[in-house]
Amino acid sequence: MKRLTLLTILLVVVGLTAGFALELKPSFELSGSATLTWGVDLETGYTGFLNEAEADLTLTLLAEDGTAVNSGEGDWYGWIEISDLELFWTDAFGGGGTWNADGLGVSAKIVGLGGALAIGVYDAPDLALDFVTAIESDADDVRDDTESDGVGVDYAGFGTYVSYNISEMLMVGLNVVSENDWTLNSAQAYAFGLDVQVKIAPLTIDAGVNYGFNYASNVLGAGIKVAADLDAIDAWVGFDAQVTGGFAFDVGGGVEATLAEGVTAALDVVYGAAFNDLDIAFVFTEPGDAGLVDGLDASLTVYFLDIADSMEYEVILEAGYKMGKLYPHFGVTYGDPANPTDDPAFLSAFLHCDYDLFEKAPTTLFVEWNDVYFLPSVALGTLTVGVTVSY
Repeated sequence: MKRLTLLTILLVVVGLTAGFALELKPSFELSGSATLTWGVDLETGYTGFLNEAEADLTLTLLAEDGTAVNSGEGDWYGWIEISDLELFWTDAFGGGGTWNADGLGVSAKIVGLGGALAIGVYDAPDLALDFVTAIESDADDVRDDTESDGVGVDYAGFGTYVSYNISEMLMVGLNVVSENDWTLNSAQAYAFGLDVQVKIAPLTIDAGVNYGFNYASNVLGAGIKVAADLDAIDAWVGFDAQVTGGFAFDVGGGVEATLAEGVTAALDVVYGAAFNDLDIAFVFTEPGDAGLVDGLDASLTVYFLDIADSMEYEVILEAGYKMGKLYPHFGVTYGDPANPTDDPAFLSAFLHCDYDLFEKAPTTLFVEWNDVYFLPSVALGTLTVGVTVSY
């Protein structure tokens, strides 16, 4: 009976959030570009024109990019935040488009005990434990910054969370999700997670553990990450582990130093079964609007992969220099993907040059030399000239 009463109280408070009145101030924005390119394939001698166009029509429904409101008085109240609420139509040249909600974020919760307690209402909790990000994806032995095949454990579904700030330094949270809603959850699959965050300046320590029952793979996951935020240096160390018939783990660390305004140098190191031994990444960045040389933007990225096995490496250098309306820039990549097929070393490059016209109707003339390979065999790539009109 007590549980029923508590549930009834929570539902009443949740009902308060449905009564929020958000001020809508619609605004419209039209943007796009059209590009005409003439090119020649330097290998075959084929030539031709290419027309491309794109356009975005954006309707912003909120007065600002995001808004947060409370409903209720005293120590207990409903809280909701909506951000990036946009509907836009995108149409490519010769094709159709679809309606989208761009980056829509909704977060709602019940807040109590002077703000120390939070109960998630609408958003499903995040049960992901992946504190160490992959440098290389070993699933296909291709380095890809957009994917990670680490041992981090995540349980998706529908659910809620409860978090409590014991003090300014310590927060604990409990998460629970079901794999499906009650109409489809015949397997009765549920997952639970425990989160802890400790803040002791300049350190932030995040740790967690999660486990699923009746999921396809009932994996026990655990992880911890310690991050240090200093004036000119940020550093981190992390550890992920999972147990599912065996034990798998990865461990990593990194440091990023700010050398001057906007100029950074970062080093990350990752070791673990999911990454095939030891991977290292170094990234140096020089921005175009600040930094060591005014007008110069440049980046140097160096990868050393599978160091303890058959080491691979890749070096990527890209740079450009803004000279008023003229912007030449280039890129060179050299690497040797040794595993698993012992592919030969490769060397590729591109060279671009842009010239801006007409500030009120932005127009860019450009020349591009792309897809140039010097190793393992010579490929002359394509040479294109064109114009882009933006609005």
